[in-house]
Amino acid sequence: MASAAVSLVAFGSAPADACTDVSDTVLDLIVDATPVSSGAVLFTAVQKEAFGYTSTDIAVLWGSTSPNSAQYYTNFFAGNHVTKISTATGIAAGDVLVIGAAGTYTGHTAIVTGAATQLSPALNPVFANTKQWAVPIADSTTTTHGCSVSYPDSRCVGGTFTAGEGTAYMRLYSDLSDNLKGYSWSVTSGATYYWPETRPYVIGRLTPCPPL
Repeated sequence: MASAAVSLVAFGSAPADACTDVSDTVLDLIVDATPVSSGAVLFTAVQKEAFGYTSTDIAVLWGSTSPNSAQYYTNFFAGNHVTKISTATGIAAGDVLVIGAAGTYTGHTAIVTGAATQLSPALNPVFANTKQWAVPIADSTTTTHGCSVSYPDSRCVGGTFTAGEGTAYMRLYSDLSDNLKGYSWSVTSGATYYWPETRPYVIGRLTPCPPL
């Protein structure tokens, strides 16, 4: 019998609960303290656990048995096996946010665990004709997404951050029509804003996931 990923590539299999599977699985892996070295590795582990994919299946889908964030970004940007999400209001649990490599930065991968919520009031930096959105995510990182009380990083306890898997929030910007623009790493005032022209990102919904 063909594995799930091979079936996906060949036949476009579409289980109705796939997006929930992605977001639920990453939270289960975090609770189980499954050790992973990066957000990309965590996303690969989620696919294997949620869909029964093998390393061979991952290679068929993404071109490597263990894709890094730059490789995932290339595939997501091309629309390979994903539906790209272009608006903040279109984001849902199970979507995947992938930041591309830029200069010495190697990129990042995070799994969305819920809908985006508009920030009101907006936090610095504020730009004209934009909206700001808090997006709940799960990932593995060595850099905190902020020790905010309102938008916490689960790895930040008592003001001390411990690298690894966890849940947190990122801040996305959109225009007034909700079309996505840049982002900041955390929902904290003064967090660095990254322009999409210099540090691009894409949000994709795996093709097994139902459209919303």
